[in-house]
Amino acid sequence: MKKIIVVGAGMAGLCSALQARELGAQVTLIEKGATPGGSLAMSGGTVWCAASYADLRRLVPLGDPILGRVLVDGYPSGIDWLQGHGATLTRLDSLPDRTTYLMEPNPRAFVTAMLERFLALGGELRLNSPVERLIRSATGPVAGVEIRTQTGALEQLEADAVILSSGGFQGNRALRAQFFGRWSDRLVLRGSPNNTGDGYLMGTALGAAPSIGMSSFYGHLIPAPPAVVPTHDFIAYTHYHSAQSVLVNVHGERFCDESVGDETSCQYVAREPNALAFVLYDDDVYRNFAVRPAGGGARATDTFHESLALGAPGLKANTLEALCEGLTQFGVYGKGALTTLHEFNQAFANGSAAQLRIPRKATANALLKPPFYALGLTTGITFTLGGLQINENAQVIDRSARVIPGLYAAGADSGGVHNEQYAGGLCLGLVFGRKAAHHAIS
Repeated sequence: MKKIIVVGAGMAGLCSALQARELGAQVTLIEKGATPGGSLAMSGGTVWCAASYADLRRLVPLGDPILGRVLVDGYPSGIDWLQGHGATLTRLDSLPDRTTYLMEPNPRAFVTAMLERFLALGGELRLNSPVERLIRSATGPVAGVEIRTQTGALEQLEADAVILSSGGFQGNRALRAQFFGRWSDRLVLRGSPNNTGDGYLMGTALGAAPSIGMSSFYGHLIPAPPAVVPTHDFIAYTHYHSAQSVLVNVHGERFCDESVGDETSCQYVAREPNALAFVLYDDDVYRNFAVRPAGGGARATDTFHESLALGAPGLKANTLEALCEGLTQFGVYGKGALTTLHEFNQAFANGSAAQLRIPRKATANALLKPPFYALGLTTGITFTLGGLQINENAQVIDRSARVIPGLYAAGADSGGVHNEQYAGGLCLGLVFGRKAAHHAIS
């Protein structure tokens, strides 16, 4: 019977551990925190993936095409597999280029159900046990891990293979500064604080190659400080409607095509001074997009007024002149913002928004109907899109493009499937967690 160690008990860890145990391996699931679930337990519980390979390439044109095909091809059977283990996944109405399910009644219940299934099959769970390093045998393959136990002692655990699924490095300020720039210490963590790059650091210490997309991540735009967004309610304070609005920095200038969506524009905001931007829109956008009904596991919300109530900088005014003058109290160059809005409105009127200095390719809504709204936003980072380079079997690749025997990575510990844009997060852990388990015991 093969021995498999899985590092991290989030989506990727739960799926790889359960799959490996189901296939007959002796499996130890190691979690550094006091409770399993990771960022999965903090998510909205939406599991989605591109509906086809063509959709994926359109959604994520810079992603690894080989890994992308593995993701799309493995997603439907992965959903069936989860449902076969008792997970309640409700199919949601979605955009035609994606297939979406919702964990019912919530992600924490999903974690509990999958963990109970794993333990019932004879799997072992170790909590409060951070992995300090990977152990490599004299002949080369990874042969286990060294953990720090709850008593503080070091303990070595042997294994035929190790699957890294520790959740990415978004909680590691040093790695964020290395890859995301000088303002990355201002980013708000929208996931588990335990996602500090353990898998990435241990893998690269053994010679693993970083993937493409190391400078990109998945996140959203949320109210800027002094607002503090409740960790259980991030979705309600996410400003998806920035894609219908105008974003300006402290210089009063647009700096990206807002229509790409806030999961991409938030990466641009992270590199602006103080990781700060202001979203500007008129009353039509406010009523049609900023006020959202309940749905998809999220509550109804008025993103503007609820963000103000949290303390986010913002205001509304009856003229664009008054709005931009009001922005000066927050350190924004108001005259620059007014010039930006006039240019944007004129381009809208001329039908030339796509020819602006920073083109607006879609959803160009002019600010015409008062009152006008301005709200300070910053970046909330959920998980990193870069990580360890893997192949189609989730095997970790070294800097000489060779497989590191016995070492696998899944979920946010692996990288390259997504790059700048993304096409689902939890699907990564599902598909590549299962891939790693299958190959590790084959």
